Amino acid sequence: MKLIVQGTYAKELFDNKVVDPGVPGKDSQVMATILKSTNYLFDGATNKPSGPDLTATSTKNRADTTPTTVQRLYAAQQATSTSIVLLGESHVDPADRQRAENYLEAMNATPPTFSPSLVVFERGLTYKAPNDIPLVRESNLTTVNSHGNMIDFGMQLSRAQRSMVVAGYLALYVGSGNQQDINRIILFYGANHDDIYKYFDYIVSHTSVSFVLKEKRDFFNIRSNV
Repeated sequence: MKLIVQGTYAKELFDNKVVDPGVPGKDSQVMATILKSTNYLFDGATNKPSGPDLTATSTKNRADTTPTTVQRLYAAQQATSTSIVLLGESHVDPADRQRAENYLEAMNATPPTFSPSLVVFERGLTYKAPNDIPLVRESNLTTVNSHGNMIDFGMQLSRAQRSMVVAGYLALYVGSGNQQDINRIILFYGANHDDIYKYFDYIVSHTSVSFVLKEKRDFFNIRSNV
């Protein structure tokens, strides 16, 4: 794994014309730009796996799944593996919000009782950032400074296109650096963004990080309370 500067990713997408000025994004244009940018920003990998491609394990899990349960998934992971947990929410349900707060409190406990390696917040979420875990904000992946003007091209993207953008960043994160690392990613996102999983594997398979398909991948989707 290797963290890519969020603004660098956003600028590469913008410079490669992920969207045209003032008009809604087009699926083919957005994906083509993500693939091109992923290949350009890929900074190399060590200890690449060999062998056949593996099919990801994908599960749908109850809304009351606790941080303790997910931590057991993390504890069972071995080297050269990735888990992507989607803590799906409705954005309007108090139970969803309290559940998210519980996960963050477990990260910030002393000692922590929940330990992802990367946290991703959907645009617009106002949860308190975890203390000692890298945080990616979707808005940082779609905002650039262009000639002194801050432009958020994410406002031109559809829900699915925003999932593509996040999936591209995650593909870079997982595919860069030491491939013997254990990647434990949690997404605080709307439940309808479970398409991030298919876009992650698609982007991986069509870029320089295709070796990630040879690594164990667990897609752990936690339903909304709604």
